[in-house]
Amino acid sequence: MIKLSVNGERRTLEADPRSILLNALREDLGLTGTKYGCGEGECGACTVVVDGSTVCSCLVLAGSVEGCEITTIEGLVEDPLGASLIDSFAHEGAVQCGFCIPGFIVQGWHGIASGEIIDDQSLRHALGGNLCRCTGYTKIVAAMEKSLAQQLVSSRVTGKQGQGVETQKREGYWRPATLKELLEGLASITEAYHFVAGGTDILVQNVDHLKDLQLIDLNAIVELLGITESDGFVRIGSRASWTDLQKSDLVARHAPLLAQAAKEVGAGQIQNRGTLAGNIANASPAADGLPPLYVYDALVVCESAQGVRQIPIAEFVLGPGQTALQPGELITEILVPSFHARQNELYFFEKRGPRKAQTISKASVAFHQWTGSDGVENVRIAIGAVAKTVLRVPEAESLLARGDDPEVAADAVRKAAQPITDIRSTADYREWLVGSLLLRGLADHGVYKAK
Repeated sequence: MIKLSVNGERRTLEADPRSILLNALREDLGLTGTKYGCGEGECGACTVVVDGSTVCSCLVLAGSVEGCEITTIEGLVEDPLGASLIDSFAHEGAVQCGFCIPGFIVQGWHGIASGEIIDDQSLRHALGGNLCRCTGYTKIVAAMEKSLAQQLVSSRVTGKQGQGVETQKREGYWRPATLKELLEGLASITEAYHFVAGGTDILVQNVDHLKDLQLIDLNAIVELLGITESDGFVRIGSRASWTDLQKSDLVARHAPLLAQAAKEVGAGQIQNRGTLAGNIANASPAADGLPPLYVYDALVVCESAQGVRQIPIAEFVLGPGQTALQPGELITEILVPSFHARQNELYFFEKRGPRKAQTISKASVAFHQWTGSDGVENVRIAIGAVAKTVLRVPEAESLLARGDDPEVAADAVRKAAQPITDIRSTADYREWLVGSLLLRGLADHGVYKAK
């Protein structure tokens, strides 16, 4: 059984913990207002609020929400702000087929109630993960702005964490309560298994056969949360989300590229759920989180019952989908060196994909330049999606550190690339693009002007 609170009521789910939350809400609890759209976290039709954060319920395991507080569209009917939004959508003509509307209203309600949405710009940003294919966004935005102007208050948005719950173990599913329990249990597992934290990739890839998998759910392990600083490192827990990275003062101060990259990973609903550790474990050359980690020479902390290993990021990722993780091991932390004496900083993360935002990279560049306390000029460049792994480009770094022509450095970046042609792009275009992204970033910061 899965015990949780839905729209302020204590409820119990009999569903398989490996089923997705969306189906559990609709089929087990009869809350059919939440809709299935794309099944990939792209459209936002299935948006609900879990412990004060909006998520795509098609990408959340039912077992992961044990002890959580969930708000669905049905829970907004009696809420002053929710009722206002529902009324505004009707009166402003913001509804046609209606399929996407529950997700829009839940996302808008949460944004206004939490203070995330305060004006037109923040409203449009907050709705970036919600798609409408028939009404058009003008009327949807007008309906939202009408309710925003009324300055209504909702007391429903909470920030508690569904954690510290008891161990749950059923056929094909295990949710350990502590890291110690997990490490001891891993030592005795012989069959193939998959870790689930954010679930924003594994649930998409296995949506039709989740119940055939052996899943280990990490969402009750408190030790894997948090972003702290000690022993010369910013320590990022493996359950820290992309939203956590954006909100962290430590990340902004010591690894600003990582904060920038975190903003490029999907929409808010995905950023609230997905994790940097999952991005690393997937080992995709196009992963947004990897180039900044290469720039900062980050370490990946892997733990098992046998002990702890700290592996440089460039040695951890071996190829597409391949890592140095050993059986019985998991990522528990990512360590980014602390920097306290950087001056004259210039940094940027540039990527391009098939569309303007929320896209998989065709090529990406992470760049950080600063003057150290010893007066030495430091330049670090990492390029993504143009080889089997992310690459550092020492030749281009040296050229720019001594003040050479940026176009010469861009050529060095292009020569270092080892792209392939696939469904998203051609090798030739990727090679040209990765050098151009370096020049674009430098131009945007006023240190390069095209000839």
